[in-house]
Amino acid sequence: MTEKLLIFDCDGTLVDSEGIANEVFIGQVKKFGVPITEEEAWEHFPGTSLALCMDYVEKTYGFNFPEDFVPKYREIQIGVFAERLEPIPGIVDSLQKLPHSKCVASNGPVEIITRNLKTTGLDQFFHDRIYSAYQIQKWKPLPDLFHHAAGSLGYRAEDCIVIEDSDAGIQGALNAGMKVLAYQSAHMHYTADLDGAIGFNDMSKLPELIREISN
Repeated sequence: MTEKLLIFDCDGTLVDSEGIANEVFIGQVKKFGVPITEEEAWEHFPGTSLALCMDYVEKTYGFNFPEDFVPKYREIQIGVFAERLEPIPGIVDSLQKLPHSKCVASNGPVEIITRNLKTTGLDQFFHDRIYSAYQIQKWKPLPDLFHHAAGSLGYRAEDCIVIEDSDAGIQGALNAGMKVLAYQSAHMHYTADLDGAIGFNDMSKLPELIREISN
């Protein structure tokens, strides 16, 4: 059997960050009088870049962010993550049981991915095998990031299994010609076409699922 590469998204797949990120973003945006809701955030933001979140707010509410919004938001987010960020339930045990090569491919900046993995203790499973859309300036749902991660580690697309939780990530992995396991938490309800992907809602089942699709 050909060795497999497991490509993990980070936010919402490895670290339970989506809810915290939405909370911080909504709180900062509401300071400007923008009435964005939690439901909107869950519908439009998971798996996307901060730039696209801001673009949604500007187009939907006719609001222009101040130039210093991003650094101030990042600083607040870092502090909140340091205090509250946890691994996705079940992921630590699953990572310990998975003997395959592993890497992270995320739409987020490298420094944030690295910090979040260290905060949750998950860095031990990935070390320097972290790939960011910012490195190649190509974001999911484009397939480029997945191809970049696989190619950097010497794997073909058909030998990769991607674990994702968002529309953009699922579509990007399918576009890359890779097998996809689509994780759905209590909050995330992706609408991506799952033709060719396998949905699941319990990270403790990950090793079993990977064995099934690796045969």
